[in-house]
Amino acid sequence: MINGRLLYEHEIDFTLIDRKEVNMKISKKALAFIAIDIACFLTVLDSTIVNVSLPSMAEYFNTTTTGISWVSTAYLIAFSALLINFSKIADIFGRKKLFLIGLLIFGISSACCGLADSLVSLIIFRILQGVGAAILTPLSIPLGVELFGKEALGKLSVIVGLTISISAASGPVIGGLLNEFFSYRAIFYVNIPFVILALVFGMLYVRECYDETIEKKIDMIGSILLFLAIGSLTFLLVKGNEYGWGSYKIISLICVAVLSATLFAVFESKSKNPMIEFKLFRVRSFTSSIILIAVFFYAYMPIAYLINFFFEKTLGYSVLRAGLMMGIPSLTALLATPLMPFLAKRLSARVISLLSILLAVIGNVLLALMNSSNYMIMICSSFVLLGIGVRITTVLYQTAYEEISNDKNGIASGIQNSMRQLTACIAIALVATLSSNYTEVAVDRTKAEMISEVMASSVLDQSVQEAFLTAVSHSTGTVSMDQSKEMVHTLLGEKEQSVLSALPEKQQATVRESFITQEVELDSILDNTAVVKEKESYKVYNKCFFITGISALFGLIAVPFNRKRSTLPA
Repeated sequence: MINGRLLYEHEIDFTLIDRKEVNMKISKKALAFIAIDIACFLTVLDSTIVNVSLPSMAEYFNTTTTGISWVSTAYLIAFSALLINFSKIADIFGRKKLFLIGLLIFGISSACCGLADSLVSLIIFRILQGVGAAILTPLSIPLGVELFGKEALGKLSVIVGLTISISAASGPVIGGLLNEFFSYRAIFYVNIPFVILALVFGMLYVRECYDETIEKKIDMIGSILLFLAIGSLTFLLVKGNEYGWGSYKIISLICVAVLSATLFAVFESKSKNPMIEFKLFRVRSFTSSIILIAVFFYAYMPIAYLINFFFEKTLGYSVLRAGLMMGIPSLTALLATPLMPFLAKRLSARVISLLSILLAVIGNVLLALMNSSNYMIMICSSFVLLGIGVRITTVLYQTAYEEISNDKNGIASGIQNSMRQLTACIAIALVATLSSNYTEVAVDRTKAEMISEVMASSVLDQSVQEAFLTAVSHSTGTVSMDQSKEMVHTLLGEKEQSVLSALPEKQQATVRESFITQEVELDSILDNTAVVKEKESYKVYNKCFFITGISALFGLIAVPFNRKRSTLPA
């Protein structure tokens, strides 16, 4: 009995030891995934966080809107153009190695961006930051699968998808807070402690993995052609509206993009070690899912881009208040997390795909219907639906990879992320061009209405009418109503002094009364014009959101090609 009891006690001890070892392994995996998820969050965040701080940067560096826009453009071009290239390099030389290198590049360049004392140096460091982001972003799925196995792909995909969506939506909020309470430099410095944490956890706990099925050499020609094709395409999409779509620069970039893409396709079709394995596109669930993810971001990113202008220019919100409003979709996505187990048990992957597109479309259409009396209801309703869409769309990250082998997860992730970035750039380029054109139309209509009222007025003297019309013809649509009234008062004051100086004192009282009456008349006309200007301003946003929403319906074509049934994650 004593020996039996001792043996029993020893067995219990061994069981406890085994459990401790299992718990230690789980905790190490969790710490490794925290490092991976931090990297994923920061790289996407930095593509949107700077936008709200660009005015502050422009003031600090004493540059124009065009000049400071390169801070955002430089990051996007490096990020988008190199995603697939670094996915392939990581598959060859080791994903953990590239992960750590990417963190170092991203962290050091973030610190340098914060320290930059000239616009040129800031842009250079933003390019390096984009390189670091291009290395890190596509590694989330393959490194996660290496940690937890293919069976955990569903939950991994959901977490990564939610991280990407929330980080993209959180940029304006975090950027607004940091810019309001610190300075624009804080949006770069905030990365550093998280990068250090990810580096420590990454070195200790992330596992090394490769694509064991490919040759261990880089396709240099394919890499260069792909970089030129995607880089020039991203550049022309971001800068097309600024330079003019018919300008020499943009047409040259279109030629470079088309020629590079054509040469890449021809060269890769004959290569034994291609950069992109086109057979991946034969996997219908992968192709349809990455298209659907891209379409959702195509419909979502213009809202994140354009609605900021509405908040700040039309409603007069501060940067912080506008940023906080933009946090509604992220908050909704988090609150909608418990919704997924319910949907996962009842809906197929195809229905989930359909819902993601419909929510994006309805979200845009609601904004297309907003006006001065219902804008807050429409914006909040749209943001809530888009937040639910953000949460639902995370399922597509699972259906994209569940039929892809572990070896090919890396390059598949690079393709998916690159496609998401390009469609977001296409959408922003579209609404930037549309809003610019529609704004010109709105300004012309507002001026025409104002001129019509001035000419029809029986109160205004002809000389006052002519002077006012001359001022209107030289004005821009950016002048506020208070500024307009101030200009009118100055104009009338100068006119009044000119007339009074030529009259005897006895006649001046009558003239003063006449000018007071005309001033009141012009103020009334400006008040009416303000109403017209507000309506025309809403029409600009209405048309842009309507076009992006309706065009996103084309994403429905990809829905039938997703899987009928899938083990959706809870």
